[in-house]
Order: sequence, then C-alpha cells, then structure tokens
Amino acid sequence: MTENDRQFDDLSGRVPDRLRRDLRGLFEPPGAVPPRVDKIILDQARQRLAKPRRLIIRLRWAAGIAAAAAVIILGAILFNPQSGIRNPKSISPALAEGRADVDANGRVDILDAFQLARQIETRGPVAPQWDLNGDGRIDQDDVNLVALAAVRLDKGA
Repeated sequence: MTENDRQFDDLSGRVPDRLRRDLRGLFEPPGAVPPRVDKIILDQARQRLAKPRRLIIRLRWAAGIAAAAAVIILGAILFNPQSGIRNPKSISPALAEGRADVDANGRVDILDAFQLARQIETRGPVAPQWDLNGDGRIDQDDVNLVALAAVRLDKGA
C-alpha cells in the first residue's frame, strides 16, 4: 500500500460523533413490528396463500384420476379379444408371415407395412390375401398386423 491509501485504514478516530449518529440513524433497522400487526399480516398472508394450495391439490387429484382413466382405457383396448392387432395370438404367425409380404421380396419388413398403408391411402389395388385379420376389409388393422409381423422377435417360430 502506498502512503495515500493508509488514510482510509482507520477512520474510527477521524469520523465526528454527530456524523456517526446520523449515519446510524439512517441505516439502522426501524423499530420492531408490534405483535398485533405482525399477527394480522400473517393471517392475511395465510388466507391468500390457502386458495392456490387448494387449487393445486385439486389439479393433482384431477391429473391422478385422468391418468387412472387412461390406464383403464388403454387396458381395455389392448386386451380386447375382438381385434387381431390387439390380440396378435388370434392370427397364426405362419399365416401372417406368408401373407404379410406385401412387396413379395421374400421377407416381411416394415416396408411391407408402409407399402400397404400407401395402397390403402391412395385407394390403389389391394390383394385379398392382405386381409390378415379376416374381417373382410383391408384397413389400418391389417397394416398394424403387417408391422407387428415385421418387428416380431420370434420370426422363426
């Protein structure tokens, strides 16, 4: 430190008492809040904050109920035995493998499902053997069965 900087090191002896009192008066915290005023403010804050908490609790319950309903609906759809896609064991894998080869390249892959979906979408020619679920229509359920046959892991069985 230089000589000029040392003048700021010890100000306790150089600050007049009147300035010290005035600075303390400016920067000291104000007097304590009376307990009655503090209680009133606290009660009003609790009343204000209680309403959103109720709303949040209601939203959580609603979200839980909606999730439970979604699980129930999904379970009902997946375990519906009337649809071949939702119950893939209702169609024999060998039958699905042979008839699901839409592009006739000797293997069933996802491109077969894509081609069948395009044929249905453009109302192009469809072969009757592509009705894999046997409902008399060639529709999205048949596309889903072709896709299922394409991604099935036990292709040899």
